[in-house]
Amino acid sequence: MKLKNCLLVCASALLLLAVSCEDVRKPMETEIVHWADSAAHAYMTMDAELPSGQGKAAASVRKELAGVIDDILGHITSFEGERFFPPFGGSPDDVQALLAYYRDSSFAKIAALSDEDAAEREKYILEDEDFSAEEKAELLSGFPRWGYEFSLRKIDDTDRYVVFQSMDYIYMGGAHGGITGRGCLTFSKEDGAPVGDFVDASRAAEMQPLLTAGLLRYYADCGYDTTWDDLRESLFIDDGFVPLPSWPLYPSEDGLNFIYQQYEIASYADGMPAFVVPYADMEPFMTPEAKALLGL
Repeated sequence: MKLKNCLLVCASALLLLAVSCEDVRKPMETEIVHWADSAAHAYMTMDAELPSGQGKAAASVRKELAGVIDDILGHITSFEGERFFPPFGGSPDDVQALLAYYRDSSFAKIAALSDEDAAEREKYILEDEDFSAEEKAELLSGFPRWGYEFSLRKIDDTDRYVVFQSMDYIYMGGAHGGITGRGCLTFSKEDGAPVGDFVDASRAAEMQPLLTAGLLRYYADCGYDTTWDDLRESLFIDDGFVPLPSWPLYPSEDGLNFIYQQYEIASYADGMPAFVVPYADMEPFMTPEAKALLGL
């Protein structure tokens, strides 16, 4: 009897291990919402994807991403940290209700703010005596429409980690729109824990040859062959020192990915400089947590 019970316990343990491994190897199940609407002076789209499973990893990632959604859409259009509506009061496990709440609340806010902006523009035009009647009519006929395109999508899913990309577009009637968001967020498939740092930031000085080479590859791919001496003169960096990007690094099959935001180190016309550094080159600078996650 003892032997039989022991075998049953061992079999159960092996079964649980097999199920766990199978769940890790499977792509993380998600719910996807595509939505778009427009108001008098604004439009908004939502392209959102959140984990839908009930396992520990899915629940942890879902809760973390719900916080990202709240942080972004709860402060939509605010560059000073002003919150426009309360956080979602329900469970993050109810993906549809969560996304519907932030969709409706943020759209109502951007619609109202764009209406206020249009009213102020109209008042300024009508009161300006330097404009002729014809000029006023032309200006009043073509107010710029605000726009917000919210995007949170799964872009990579392996048996070790999953990556979600938060990258939005916002336009508020200025010269051009801009990219916002939180970048690419990496989570362990084992427990859903977010990966903090992939590299030791205190060793950025030692990484300079890799960073400068990566930037030169980016500009070469854009058709701009140059030397580092010439390129550094046009970048927004001090003394030729390339900082690590403020958006988190993230892994891929080819290595660690670097993405700099608009204006972070280069002009708007230069886009968002991005490049990949192979793991063989980055491994000496990677954190133990990152190495363990990637099996290096």
